[in-house]
Amino acid sequence: MNLAVVDLSKNAIKISKIDERDEKELIGGKGIATKLLMNLPPKIDSLSPENAIIFAVGPANAFRLSGASRMTAVFKSPLTGGFGESQCGGFAPHEMALTGIHFLMITGKSEKPVYIAVENGSVEIKDASHLWGLDTFETERILKKDEGGEVISIGQAGENLVRFACITHRKGRQFGRAGGGAVLGSKKVKAIVFKGDGKSKTSSEFEEFLKDKVISNLSALQNYGTPNIMWVVNKAKSLPSLYWNESEFDTEDIDAEAMLKYFVRKNACFACRVACGRISRVENSEVEGPEYETLFAFGTLLGNRDLESIIKANELADRFGIDTITAGNVIGFAIKLSKLGKIDERIEFGEGEKFVELIRKIAFREGIGDLLAEGVARMEKKTGVEGVHVNGLEPPAYDPRGLFGVALAYSTSPRGACHMRSCAYRPNLAGLLDRYSPEGQARLVKELEDFYAVVDSLVYCRFLTLPQIGMGWEDVARLLEITTGRRYEIEKLKKIGHKIHTMAWEFNRREGIGYGKPPSKFFDRNLSREDYEKMLKEYIRLRDAES
Repeated sequence: MNLAVVDLSKNAIKISKIDERDEKELIGGKGIATKLLMNLPPKIDSLSPENAIIFAVGPANAFRLSGASRMTAVFKSPLTGGFGESQCGGFAPHEMALTGIHFLMITGKSEKPVYIAVENGSVEIKDASHLWGLDTFETERILKKDEGGEVISIGQAGENLVRFACITHRKGRQFGRAGGGAVLGSKKVKAIVFKGDGKSKTSSEFEEFLKDKVISNLSALQNYGTPNIMWVVNKAKSLPSLYWNESEFDTEDIDAEAMLKYFVRKNACFACRVACGRISRVENSEVEGPEYETLFAFGTLLGNRDLESIIKANELADRFGIDTITAGNVIGFAIKLSKLGKIDERIEFGEGEKFVELIRKIAFREGIGDLLAEGVARMEKKTGVEGVHVNGLEPPAYDPRGLFGVALAYSTSPRGACHMRSCAYRPNLAGLLDRYSPEGQARLVKELEDFYAVVDSLVYCRFLTLPQIGMGWEDVARLLEITTGRRYEIEKLKKIGHKIHTMAWEFNRREGIGYGKPPSKFFDRNLSREDYEKMLKEYIRLRDAES
């Protein structure tokens, strides 16, 4: 595997090989990228030239396989001040793998807007003055015409250093969480273009295994996309609503069935049989989604039953490059602040069109948008009112008061309140454990975190590795043997997962960040502080026993 380090302050590029031992012990993707991030000086400003953002693929991504076109980005988060990571699907990950550059580490700061072209083992810094100020859709259209290949880019939110700005690909695939778009914006990097002439690899045997044993379990995802889970979470009274005041909502107007009215066509990542993406269209707006998390963020969390306004807000967020999960949370917090008289802006639940306008104000930091662009934790400090976040990251669409494993996972995820580091919501919802009991949750969360640390180093898709219905340790070991030629024992892989997860926490601890403290709102029903502390104590014991 090859690493390209781009120092924008020096206008210098250095390409080298990744140590073979690191390839074996950390696999690729997240594992190696996290080790590279540890080279940053401690306690730097996340928006300073000293920060870095590392885009990475792993051994699976050059393969033409369902679920294999994924890449990861690792950075110090402008939103949380700690370990930042995000993953993205689409076509760019496979294209990056074919360039022969597997890790792209960007540091320093350019004096003028630039984009970076990665092509067949080489990297070039190019002028992007003509692209600065454009949204992600226009930026990608122009670069695909001028350069070809596959494009990831930031919009106006990244340029204006919105702390939860994301990085967009193909009008809807995102490096969504933790503010990677702001890191690129701080460095004056508008976009990255990947063009590879490498040959795609195949494994017809493994693809058939996926088709028969894994994808066959994903029919609901294939038919309805991620919105199909809304009814399950709502039935379990674990659907956050009205800015975390309620845990269920009348979803009839915004659920998967309601979305069929606006559904235009399916969409898939490169070579993937699942095709979980959904293109929706309303007047003057076409967008991939809304995904379940966005239906929550712009819908139930804000008391909004206007599906057309959700689609419009989703489309603007993708154009401007804004994480919809954090955006919904900051608007929800603003509603609370409005009711308390802490801000002059009058905002109420259910005002769908106003929420659309707030997305624009956030992207351009106009008026109240300048405050919202800072994220809930900073809004909390400025107003003295408690908001809902864990370690600076606003939670996704799973209410921990009804899913005790999720409550623990929000605290132990290296990037803050996150459902993707463990996917503990699924075994909790499926009844693998009593979701209202602390018993067994610590072991479940730890084992899943270690598993997904390996998956994110492959780099591979969550949907094909979901707990209980997707690939397990044995299948991941088999895929690693196919893609690397190396055979891993399951216990060895588990140790690798633990090592990668622990390394991310080492980064946090040197930045002064420990396991997250849940907001008081999470303890107002069902979940007691005693049960939470019991889970956390057991989790720490399990981690310490392995270190």
